[in-house]
Amino acid sequence: MYGLEAEQVAALSTRRMVVLLGGLPGDARFPDLWRKTPRTVTDPAEIARLTGR
Repeated sequence: MYGLEAEQVAALSTRRMVVLLGGLPGDARFPDLWRKTPRTVTDPAEIARLTGR
């Protein structure tokens, strides 16, 4: 929907990613797939990588 390449998505801040996700329509594939993907992150290094902190 936004026409972003993988590299552009990888460079997004967490805030911008949340804003873009919030703007997706209810029938968008990404939010649906995200909800269906069980994931628990407990490794501090992975949390830092995912959040950029």
